[in-house]
Amino acid sequence: MSNPEFGVLDVRYKNHEAIALPDGGELYYEESGIGGDGTPLTFVNNFYIVSPIWGNFTQELAKEFRLLNYDLRNQGASTPGPAPATFDDHVEDLRRLLDHRGIEQTYLVATSISTLIAREFTYKYPERVAGLVLIGPAFSPNGSLRRILLSKHWLATLESGGTTGLFNLLYPLVFPDQLVHAGGTAAYLALRDNFLALLSKSSIAENLKASLEVEDDPDKLATLTQPTLIINGDGDFAWSRSVIEDALARIPDSREVTLPRAGHVPFFDDPAGFQKATAEFVRECEAARAAERPGAAAAA
Repeated sequence: MSNPEFGVLDVRYKNHEAIALPDGGELYYEESGIGGDGTPLTFVNNFYIVSPIWGNFTQELAKEFRLLNYDLRNQGASTPGPAPATFDDHVEDLRRLLDHRGIEQTYLVATSISTLIAREFTYKYPERVAGLVLIGPAFSPNGSLRRILLSKHWLATLESGGTTGLFNLLYPLVFPDQLVHAGGTAAYLALRDNFLALLSKSSIAENLKASLEVEDDPDKLATLTQPTLIINGDGDFAWSRSVIEDALARIPDSREVTLPRAGHVPFFDDPAGFQKATAEFVRECEAARAAERPGAAAAA
């Protein structure tokens, strides 16, 4: 499967399932794939995408796994509570969603800044996480400073230039050289129109401000004992090869896949490569878990 044609991403909401949040908001979610008997994969949005977008990049995964995706509490079809969202709200909303759907343990698939949500959730509820797929992580294995500086710059751009100004800043960072040049004006306009139609200035600002609450403690990464797959594009602006190596050295059971001709959201640039890497990782983890169950050696 190649990347979707510019401007034809399917961003339609297919149902309106939602759970009530304790403070009065609602959390919208969608399920797809093979249903309750499948291994669950839960997709955590970054601050710049909405839930239906995942359907464009997960058709093959849906043939094998149970897929759950949702909008953050102040994003897309979800509704905000009366107070600005904190980062812990996003962590607890993920727990509430898993509880609501009866999912005791899941693989978390997160992208860019939502890798912080997945990481913090795993620190807090390690027993709920079978494995992590971290796509174009926004956090650093060396500390918080660079991420915080970038986020403050993006907040200032959002304040001065609105969502259009922020998109213009992010577009050449997030997408790889090949897409920007091959897509030209058509790609820019199509992606910009989706961005402006689906996201609000207030929700992006609220989420970016909440992310400033979180520290990237390099030493704490050693407590992530769940199997972890890091997927990067070779054109990612955030992580160099040496930063990937730093992360692999700090996260105990970790491995990485670098997708060529892909950027900060490599599932967009190479959906087939993203799905292949994710499926192989989950199969490998599930096989290892099965081998560890009591009686597995005797059955073999």
